[in-house]
Amino acid sequence: MEKGILKEVEESFRQVFSKIKDIYDFEVAEIDFSKVDKTIKIVVEDEELYDDWLENVEGLSLPEIEKIEEIQHADGPYLKVDYVLKTDFAKLTRKIRIKSNGKINVFNYINFQDKKNNCVLYIEVTYDTYGNLIINIEKAGKTG
Repeated sequence: MEKGILKEVEESFRQVFSKIKDIYDFEVAEIDFSKVDKTIKIVVEDEELYDDWLENVEGLSLPEIEKIEEIQHADGPYLKVDYVLKTDFAKLTRKIRIKSNGKINVFNYINFQDKKNNCVLYIEVTYDTYGNLIINIEKAGKTG
C-alpha cells in the first residue's frame, strides 16, 4: 500500500479507536482486575459509534494479508483470508470466510493490550449483528 494512503488508513483507524478506547476506559474504571477470574464481556449500545465503525473499520482497505488458507470440505473448498492493519496502539483484523456455495462471512476485530491493577489484559473489540459494541477482556496474569 502506498505510504500516503497507508497514513490516511491509519488516521481513520486511530479516530475510531480513540472513541472505543474512551468507552473501554469508562467501562473498566471501577473494575478491580486483581479480583477477576479470567474474562469479562462488556456490551455497549452506541449508534453514533456504530456509524464510525462502519466507515472507519469495515470500510477501510487493509494493507497486509496475514493468512490465506484453503480447507477442503465434503461440499468443496472453503477459503479463509485474514487482512490486518498493525499499529503501535492496536491491531485491526478482517477475517473473510468464503464457503464453496459462495456464502461470504466477514468479521472485523480490534485487539489491544492494557494493564490495570498490575494485571495484563488482552482486549478484543467487535460489533454484533444488533449494532452493540462488544468488548471481551481476558486477564493474562499479574505483572511485577
